[in-house]
Amino acid sequence: MQRRSFRFAVSWLAFGGIGLVAGAALSESVESLVRRYPYDPACLWGRLANGKGTIVRCLSEQEAAQLAPVANALPVAPAATPATAPPSSLAPPAASASVTPALSAAVTPEPAKPGRFEVTVGPLTADHGELPLGKLGQPKDRYSKCLEDNGGLHGGESGEVHVRFLVRAKGIAEGVSVQKRVNVSAEAARCVSEVVDRRHVGVPDEPLVGATVVVKFTSHP
Repeated sequence: MQRRSFRFAVSWLAFGGIGLVAGAALSESVESLVRRYPYDPACLWGRLANGKGTIVRCLSEQEAAQLAPVANALPVAPAATPATAPPSSLAPPAASASVTPALSAAVTPEPAKPGRFEVTVGPLTADHGELPLGKLGQPKDRYSKCLEDNGGLHGGESGEVHVRFLVRAKGIAEGVSVQKRVNVSAEAARCVSEVVDRRHVGVPDEPLVGATVVVKFTSHP
């Protein structure tokens, strides 16, 4: 019984000795690493990581030599400068006086330019009785714009559009259509008929009368 106790005690002493030696070796290796800081004991030329805390591999001497100039050339962040105070929202009277005329000049509309064509409206011919021209002769600028926006005159210095329409007791042109066009495109003639449409011409002698108005165009010299 005493011999077993002796062997057991010897075994525990031996195991404890091994543990002390391992601990001493570990302590010595940690102290060695601390003494060698900031040098990397595993990768003499640096490490390559994946940006997530994991080391991929060690760098070679050639790779370290290529990366060194790039690292040394990185700019140093400039020191923060105090923020400049924002300019006053109130401009001096002199500045306001100089800016206001320029703004007013920029928004001043230009006077309307005369049309490229001289417009003559008439005659107005009714199928039965007589009809006054009414307000058909007023929008000459719109008639002229119809030609300006749709090719102008074709094959001459003058042209005309004959617009056919009906007049009821209210004296308003309705149901317009192009009866004839001379040296004028179909689009321009249709535009002229749309200007005539729903415009007042006067009260006819009968409840329903057909009529035709001629709109003539001449180029300005």
